[in-house]
Amino acid sequence: MPINIKNREAEALLKELKALTGKGTSKIVLELLRQEAEKLRGDRERDIEARKRRVMEICQQVRAKLKPPIPRSTDDLVGYDEFGLPT
Repeated sequence: MPINIKNREAEALLKELKALTGKGTSKIVLELLRQEAEKLRGDRERDIEARKRRVMEICQQVRAKLKPPIPRSTDDLVGYDEFGLPT
């Protein structure tokens, strides 16, 4: 698919890069696109990791504020007394 750039600044920068690097238009555009895609993937991964850390921090804060559960016997939890009758 051909790309048609209608921006004077982009054309001037491309011309400058071609002169500085000796590379062709396709090579320069491809390299720049790869660099930008790599950067955006890295930004996204860092953002996901930062969110995971924040969720874990919140979990720890909530856990610290919770009271420990009242110790109960298995029978209390199930709802039966020592004779096997419902409580």
